[in-house]
Amino acid sequence: ESLAQESTESLEAYDYEKRGWWYKHQLTREDNEQARRMFERAIELDPQLASAYAGLGFTYYEAWSQQWSQDPESLDRAYEMAQKAIALDDSNAGAHVLLGWVYLWNKQHDLAIAQHELALALSPNEADHYGDLAQVLIFAGRPAEAVDLVEKAMQLRPRYPVQYPFTLGFAYLLL
Repeated sequence: ESLAQESTESLEAYDYEKRGWWYKHQLTREDNEQARRMFERAIELDPQLASAYAGLGFTYYEAWSQQWSQDPESLDRAYEMAQKAIALDDSNAGAHVLLGWVYLWNKQHDLAIAQHELALALSPNEADHYGDLAQVLIFAGRPAEAVDLVEKAMQLRPRYPVQYPFTLGFAYLLL
């Protein structure tokens, strides 16, 4: 049922949006730029595709957080894209994650936590949402709560990425 909610009549828009996410997850500057082009094309084809706006927002966020872009507006663009995605589909967990990261960088810890908790409630089997919330809690000065969340992420995704043990170790260090 949740898969049917995020649909588009345009198979081409769907294809561009999915390819955008693939490029986004490669975590290089060049792939991030390619992801941006994919998401922009998906939006051209279907301006109501919320996940494409969330993806586009993540490209701005990554460019800013990785310092690939010197444009101070990048974080603002990420915020705008998250808001647009949420306006189109409030159940889009990725848009809430993006908004949470923007809030975290703006040192709005309570708002960041709330957005990540909402993403987790919307998609409780997504391991990365647990890991993301754990990272936010660490920055908010709540490392004890982060430990259980990272361990849950590791259970859900046994072939976990390197940031899970890094987050767990950082939480223990702060404790």
